[in-house]
Amino acid sequence: MVSTSEAIAYAEICVYIPTFILTLFVVFRHGFKRQAGWIYLAIFSLIRVAGAGFKIAQSHNPTNKTDIEWAAILQSVGLSPLLLASMGLLKRVNVAANSGIANIITKRATAHSRRSRVIQIAALPTMIALALAIIGGTDEADSDASDISNGKKYMKIAVIMFFCIYLLLCALTVITMTDVGNAPRGEKRIYIAVLAALPLLAVRLLYSILAAFVNNNDFSIFGGKPLIQLFMAIIEEFVIVLFYTLVGLTSNKSEY
Repeated sequence: MVSTSEAIAYAEICVYIPTFILTLFVVFRHGFKRQAGWIYLAIFSLIRVAGAGFKIAQSHNPTNKTDIEWAAILQSVGLSPLLLASMGLLKRVNVAANSGIANIITKRATAHSRRSRVIQIAALPTMIALALAIIGGTDEADSDASDISNGKKYMKIAVIMFFCIYLLLCALTVITMTDVGNAPRGEKRIYIAVLAALPLLAVRLLYSILAAFVNNNDFSIFGGKPLIQLFMAIIEEFVIVLFYTLVGLTSNKSEY
């Protein structure tokens, strides 16, 4: 009989393989500019397919330490590509909304330039948090008590960094609201997608916070309850990827 965790893993493979193909199409359609954000969706989809594969392998061979470790590591890195994608798409909206002649000759252009620079700089701590999450997941999968303790510490630092980056993303999204009216229709749709993704990212972030800081095995990345993970992480992640992929398919290639 297939376990709940294994069934969810099969479902992830079924939805993320076609999603990966669609995101690749979007990336080729819009170009390989990393700041556009869609490249991170392709990476994320690939991570989720690989993570689901390790979960299935773990279900069939629960004593295999490698499968357990990689399943947990790939699960723990979900926030980073979604935050990077959100920042990238928000930057695109900022560029489009502030590229008119009227804005170029006003102070607004300077404010936009600073905002875009902040978005670019935010990518660095996001990548650092990703590295810490990977290290933390690897150490927590170890049998040594010292490594497990260090892994939990790294994971807590990573989650705190993700939380700060999320707050920055929220602030930048609200500030961009004052300029989005100047953007083309397609860019407005991208902005709405980012805005709609914020509460979903909040739920996903809450799951990571509970997993890192609450001493409750139900939220653990190792053997936590599959249904909690499904409703607090997996569904939110997929809906965000769906939002961003759809606006990528319906938006014109950026001219900015």
